[in-house]
Amino acid sequence: MHAHVPIHVHSGRSTDNQLSSSTAAEGATSAATPVGAKITSQAEATGPLVQQLNAEELEVAIAERDRPLIIDFFATWCGPCLLLAKELEKVAQELGDTIRVVKVDTDKNPMLSSQLQIQGLPTMVFVGMDKDKPALRTEGLLPAEVIKEIIEKEM
Repeated sequence: MHAHVPIHVHSGRSTDNQLSSSTAAEGATSAATPVGAKITSQAEATGPLVQQLNAEELEVAIAERDRPLIIDFFATWCGPCLLLAKELEKVAQELGDTIRVVKVDTDKNPMLSSQLQIQGLPTMVFVGMDKDKPALRTEGLLPAEVIKEIIEKEM
């Protein structure tokens, strides 16, 4: 059901294990935005427990992690992905600050999805604190209890 896989991505930068993407439009306002309207980033829009990141933000999250990281690769049209999002919210709520849960929209980040060979959705990648230990990768919908069990036993 799950396998240990290294996350090695070469993004055109001079260092290994880094992901890159442009965030120029992230948080930008347009002329059509009404005066006084609150602008929210994708991370704010998905709730405080699970943040949506782009490739560049994910690179930073992996490099600067201070706790185990769960990355949910999803698509908005994927039914099981929507169900998994609810399970991940439960896990994030129950485990609090002991883990960080983030999500990446594969349709908005096709190069990253290709680099990491994300083919089946949803795909989760569990990144522990030991930088020498490969990440654990799962495909398919998992209930919150199974996700917590993976965190407890593998991370």
